[in-house]
Parts: sequence; C-alpha cells; structure tokens
Amino acid sequence: MKIRTVLSILAATFAFSCMAAQKRPNLLVLLTDDQRLDTLGVYDKNCPIQTPNIDRLANEGILFNNGFVTTPICCVSRASILTGRYESNHRMHQFQTLLPADVFEQSYNMILEEAGYFTGQLGKYGVLLEPEQEKRFSFWDAQEGQGPKFRNYKGKKMHDAEWLTVKTGEFLDAAPKDQPFCLQVNYKEPHGSSCPAPEDDDLLNGHVFDRHPTDTPEQAARMNEFVRNSFLDVCYRQEFNKGGDHNPFLRNYYEKIVSVERSVGKILEMLEQRGLAENTVVVFLSDHGVHFGEKHLYGKWTPYDASLRIPFIIFDPRPQARKKAVDDRMVLNIDVAPTLLELAGVEIPDCMDGKSLLPLISDSRPLSSEDWRSRFAYEHFCSPAPVKYIPRNEGIRTTTEKYVHWIDPQCDKEEFYDLASDPEETRNLIDNPEYKTRVDALRREFNAWRKDNPSTYFFDVYGRRGQALAPEIDWEQFKQAHPAEYEKIAAQIERFGVTWEQAMNDWEIRYKICSHAGYWY
Repeated sequence: MKIRTVLSILAATFAFSCMAAQKRPNLLVLLTDDQRLDTLGVYDKNCPIQTPNIDRLANEGILFNNGFVTTPICCVSRASILTGRYESNHRMHQFQTLLPADVFEQSYNMILEEAGYFTGQLGKYGVLLEPEQEKRFSFWDAQEGQGPKFRNYKGKKMHDAEWLTVKTGEFLDAAPKDQPFCLQVNYKEPHGSSCPAPEDDDLLNGHVFDRHPTDTPEQAARMNEFVRNSFLDVCYRQEFNKGGDHNPFLRNYYEKIVSVERSVGKILEMLEQRGLAENTVVVFLSDHGVHFGEKHLYGKWTPYDASLRIPFIIFDPRPQARKKAVDDRMVLNIDVAPTLLELAGVEIPDCMDGKSLLPLISDSRPLSSEDWRSRFAYEHFCSPAPVKYIPRNEGIRTTTEKYVHWIDPQCDKEEFYDLASDPEETRNLIDNPEYKTRVDALRREFNAWRKDNPSTYFFDVYGRRGQALAPEIDWEQFKQAHPAEYEKIAAQIERFGVTWEQAMNDWEIRYKICSHAGYWY
C-alpha cells in the first residue's frame, strides 16, 4: 500500500476516533426500493419532480456518482447492506429464506446492539428472520415481504411513507437520551408493489417522457435470446410499456418518489426539533436500480448499469466530515455496514467484504481516486419460477470495462463492454478480436475472484418457491411441493407427446412446455 494511502487512512481514523471518544454519532439509513440513480434532482437537472430534501443531504454532504449494488434484487441486496457481505458470503439467495444465524449475529444491527446502540428497523426489512431474532432489536416494526400500500395506525389509514415517518418519530421518542441510536427506514417506494400517496396521485398527469435512446427493437434484437425472452421482457410489455405507452408507468413511478421526499424532509425536521441533527449521520441509498425500457427491458436482475447503479448519499454534519462534495469513486451496498461500524467506533469483523467509507467521509486527508477501488464483482443467482425465468449472471465491472457471464447451463454466454466508449452497453465486444487481450484479462480476474469467493448457491426446487431451470428434479417431490404447477406441466407433456426425460433435458422441448404451462421449472 502506498505511504500516502496509509497516512490518509490513519489521519481519517484518528479524526473520527477522537470524535467517537467525545460522543458517538447517531446513525440513520434511509433505503428506497427499485430507485434508479437519475430519479432525483441532484442527479438529473431535468428530473420531472422536485426533491429538495434529499438534494439537501447531497448538497450539504457527499454525493456519490458511482454507487452500485453487488446483487440487483431486493432480498439479497438488503442482506448485503445489513451484513457487508457478498451474496455468496451471506448465503441468502432466495426470497422467503432465513438469513443464516451466524451471519445474522455479525450483521451491523446486532454488532451495534452489543456495542450499546439503540437499534431499529422499520418497513420492508426484506430478510426473513425468526421471531426471537426480531426481538433482539431495540425497536422493531418491519416485515420480510413487501408489506401493505396503506397502514392502519391508531384508527387512521396512512400511506406507507407517511406511516414510516410517524414510526420514525416513535423510535426517536423511545431512544434513551444517553444512548446513541441506529435506525434503518425501509421505504417500499417506488417499487411496483407500492403506490403514490393520495396527495401525489395524478401529480404528473399529462407529463410526456422521452423514450430511452436504447428502447428500440434494434437494440432489443442485439440481446441474447434468453435475456430477450426472459421475465424482463414480460415486465416490459405488461408493466412498463403496457399498450405501447411508457408514460403511465413513469408518471406513477416518479409520483411515488415524491412521498419519500416528503418523508425525508419531515424526518430531518424531527432531528432538528429533538436536538439530534448535529450528531446524526444520514445515509441515503436504494437496494438496486431498475431498467426504464433500455433494450426493451424493465425490472432489475441484470448485470447492466441500469440495474446495478443506485443513488448513494452520505451526510455527516459533524465538523471533521467532508461537506458539499461530489465523489466519483466506486461505493457499494456492502460498504454500508462496515462504514456504520467504524463511524460508531466499533471493530469491523473480518467476515465483511465491504470497505468502510470513513476515509472518503473524512475531511482530514481524503484519499485520491487511485487509492480507492477501481472494480468490483457482482453476482445474481435468484431465479424463482414465475411466468418466465430470470437468467442468472455474474461478472466484474471496472471504471472502464464490464465482463458478463450468464451462468445457467443452457445459456453459458459471455459479454464484454467498453464503458468508456459505450456507457449504454449497446455493443457486446466479446467476439471482437481487437478486444481479446482485454477480455481475457478481465475474465481471468473474475475467475480468480470467484476462486477466492466460491458460490454457495444451490437449487432448492421443493421449497416454498421453485427455482427456474433446476438441473435435476425429483418429480415426485416436486408434485408434493407444487401440485398445481405439476399438473400444468404434466398436461403440456401429454399435449406435446414427449417424455418426462425430454421435458427435463431437451432445452427446446423444455422451453416450449414452460412457455405453455406458464411456469418455469
């Protein structure tokens, strides 16, 4: 490590350790769901909504232009935020599965609880816990799933974002005055399961959105068939571009962000009114991005930047922290947990894969870009079996390049993008001989990372949710676990006059049966 890097880290650590010795900071994480980078005024001057409260956090704190997630799906990304670990390390790959007990014990909440913090989780926690684990939090009013759009609170019907605002007030009132707190507020907006608050509904009526430049049949045709015909295409046709018009979806999407913006403003007022603002570090981010029609895709789940990239803002009001800064260095969702721990003066466990952002937050001697990460690996294994499957993928993204590996057996394809000349990822250069040296180098780099970080994913097709494209299926067990889906598959096998072995091992036949059965096994 360079000498100046060591000195920078030591200076930053000393500055913050001095602050921690005086008074440990309160920690507030504001997490949205399915929010793209360019859906806030501070990231896009042409944003169709005004977001002054969230913009204020960025304008007075640090705006990170290159925030990313390591897995672009809500449950897994939220587990990564809580634990500071990659998916393969925290071992939670699916919805409706428990965070392993040993991993839960090393989550930032439990470590801070042991360190004397008053901890809380509100809203869409996104990770399944045992009832006794939920009781370990000082304040808990959260759920594993999406939760309702409206909540009943003391006889009043409240929009989810308003309810979260009120519950935050309850948390702040419950927190002992002589004890630092750490609260994560989990908005479900602007996820498709949410809705605009009544006062925001129809706010953007009549607003016309330009189509994304890559939202064209020509760009869609360049995609691998298994991506083009996946669940992302279903979501594009049935949600984003329903009836050939993308405007209703986008109006609704942005209107939902307005409720988050209002909630953030009220929470910041609460901190001021209670005399907590000057010692509360605020982190704002999303659990992943989302496609807005790029290449005829809608949803997350892909290795492309629309899916991986997120808004990421940190505001530390204390004197030694950087203010009014814009930072282009790569920061990840797995950095949140180690950052919170170091801000609290707590040792970061070796099991965490992320890096503390304390050297970037400190105003003492901030690190230069070359002293920070220039690449990160990503992985996505979850593919529940809905009307279409979600292709699994992994790879590595640098500041200028991206390597993609589609890992399902029938896919097993690669992609390579020169992000410096093609930031929209429209030209797959994997077979271009001029890029062979660069492709080989990045592939070797990813394979070395995977060797050091082996995948812990396994197929569990007999659980509460089947997983698409399982390499082996015991059909008797499947029949017991998924009787309705089994009957649909059996009917198509009889219809096409094929064997169960063909329905399992012949990809063309399997694809046809899945398509007609409306279930991907």
